[in-house]
Amino acid sequence: MSVKQVRLPDLGEGLTEATIVRWLVGVGDVIAEDQIVAEVETAKATVELPAPHAGTVADLHAGEGEEIEVGALVLSVDTAAGDAAATNGGVTSATTGHAVGDDAGGAFDDAGDAGDADGDGGDADAAASDSDDADDGASGNVLVGYGTGGGRARRRRARAPHTSTPARSSRPRAKPPVRKLAKDLGVDLDAVDGSGPDGRITRDDVHAAATTAPEPSATAPAATARDGARREAVTGVRGRIADHLSVAWREIPAASCWVECDATQLLALRRELAAAHPDTRLTPLAIILRCCAVALVEVPQLNASFDAEAREIVYHDRIDLGVATQTDRGLLVPVVRDAAGMSVLELADAVEQVASGARANQLPPADLVGSTFTISNFGAFGIDGGGPIINHPEAGILGVGRITPRPWVVDDTVVSRPVVQLSLSFDHRVCDGAEAAGFLRLLGDLVERPTLLLAH
Repeated sequence: MSVKQVRLPDLGEGLTEATIVRWLVGVGDVIAEDQIVAEVETAKATVELPAPHAGTVADLHAGEGEEIEVGALVLSVDTAAGDAAATNGGVTSATTGHAVGDDAGGAFDDAGDAGDADGDGGDADAAASDSDDADDGASGNVLVGYGTGGGRARRRRARAPHTSTPARSSRPRAKPPVRKLAKDLGVDLDAVDGSGPDGRITRDDVHAAATTAPEPSATAPAATARDGARREAVTGVRGRIADHLSVAWREIPAASCWVECDATQLLALRRELAAAHPDTRLTPLAIILRCCAVALVEVPQLNASFDAEAREIVYHDRIDLGVATQTDRGLLVPVVRDAAGMSVLELADAVEQVASGARANQLPPADLVGSTFTISNFGAFGIDGGGPIINHPEAGILGVGRITPRPWVVDDTVVSRPVVQLSLSFDHRVCDGAEAAGFLRLLGDLVERPTLLLAH
């Protein structure tokens, strides 16, 4: 018996641990080299773990929902069966019902909404439409450099041949973190109706089912404290968010300012561009992002960060805009790279692509880090404004409220105008109040008169 030990590889991006979301194989299964054997959730994304050896699964060393560190033992593979697996090519795992071989599954379709700022019913939580493989809840992301796939940036799970094994698509439509939540709360997903797109089960659906379900038995895996309060472990993405916000609140001396803007001309420009480019989903947010990029070029103190160890201000040579996006796994910040070089239409496409990718859990971890300035769209949730927490280590974050009719004075006459509130939280170590106010005033002028963008 020749047993190979498989350990959790380096996750990159400074990540040191991951949570086993779902095992795709069981003890005794024959697996092929590079077969996806598990889905693991890092602090940035859910990725797939390929097996570096062919053979028979001898042992699984971590349970679903368990957090393990880089280098920890994950599974053991008896490679004595490796030759048989390689010869058979398309061996089917008894646990997963999936074929293992070179017949790659279908690609993912990226679609979805990036959230509307004008209060017209834009859905900030719309999930991406899924292909057959995406329906499995797979991320489409693989731990890079692990396994033997060489230069392939993405691997896709092989499709099962037509056998008597029940199709996995018959499982409830829920993403891995939602399935884990259901397991923790003792909720049977087969009995839950999904309220998400295409009937997908969301966290809210699981929580609703948990509150109406009968009391669990003594052996049920309900995460309930003795005093009756429900407890949920803060790990993976949610844990990373908690740590990140704690650091930001503790280390950054933040100040804030805000301004209200007449969005009449902005909405008129949106209608004109939307009519001329019907294939682009153009939201007011895309135009505001263009205004923001221009303002950051003019006031670079906001496109900076504070290096506390070196006691230096770092002025970034490129504007990479983070777009705060609500997902089933928590608040993520996918990044639109080099936004200053994009047109309004290009920004609209880019925001929709990264936001829908984040919601569908199809972005690699590298696309969720490295922003130099962040925008949070409160308007997508029907909120007028607020004071957002800075995305550490950036120097500022912009909050965009909903666009709603309000009384507005024009030529000494009170009229109804669509108004949007823009709020800025900024690191007072990096820029002074005058610089922050200058940035926000320029941004407000561009929002009120977007034709000024032609001068930049």
